[in-house]
Amino acid sequence: MPDPQITYENLPSVVKDNVTAEQWPAAQRGVILNGASVPETTVYINLKNGLCRQYVAGEPADGPLLPTHDLAGGGADSTQFRTAPRDAHAP
Repeated sequence: MPDPQITYENLPSVVKDNVTAEQWPAAQRGVILNGASVPETTVYINLKNGLCRQYVAGEPADGPLLPTHDLAGGGADSTQFRTAPRDAHAP
């Protein structure tokens, strides 16, 4: 469930450079809240400080995180928010 405290205006600039305000509501569905287990081993970006690092599946999130593969490149394409790769598992 999206965190209502994470408004687009409060996102680090590195996130806003890759997700538009219009994409943010859809992107929020992929946010891993602080303390929750990350669902897959991948690189996540911390939505409070903009730092990226790899997390291992099952590791607790140390802040609200978004997988970096969900970053859209400044609005060029929103496909990742509407589709899922084959064999993907819903959180």
